[in-house]
Amino acid sequence: MAILNFKLNKISGEKREKASKRASVKANSAIVSVKREKNDSVGEYLHVNFKYDVKYDPDIGEIAVEGILWYSHPNLKEQMDESKDKVTLKNEAVQEISTSIIRECLLESIDIAKKLKLPIPINMPTVEIKAKTVDFKKAT
Repeated sequence: MAILNFKLNKISGEKREKASKRASVKANSAIVSVKREKNDSVGEYLHVNFKYDVKYDPDIGEIAVEGILWYSHPNLKEQMDESKDKVTLKNEAVQEISTSIIRECLLESIDIAKKLKLPIPINMPTVEIKAKTVDFKKAT
């Protein structure tokens, strides 16, 4: 139940010249492929290729991240079924792998969005005040 290695292979971002006061942001992650491997220092693990994309509507830009991670579990063989041309993972493994991809790539995509002056790819919390006025204690 550990991510042993996380490496980004491709990072790209583009800002288009289209002006927009508001844009909706959709971020998607995907496990592209999985294979079981073995390393002398860590034992058996899953080598996972992934991608993470951020799209804006209207189309003011995009961000794309691709990489690999190594996933380890004490009972790795119980977390997966392997056939000639596919690997089936149990929900626990998919959840841990996907959470790691989203967390790491979200941080990277926030940095890219800030540099390109695009909206950050998460919905920031907002405060809604229903009262017309709010009273506070006067500072001394």
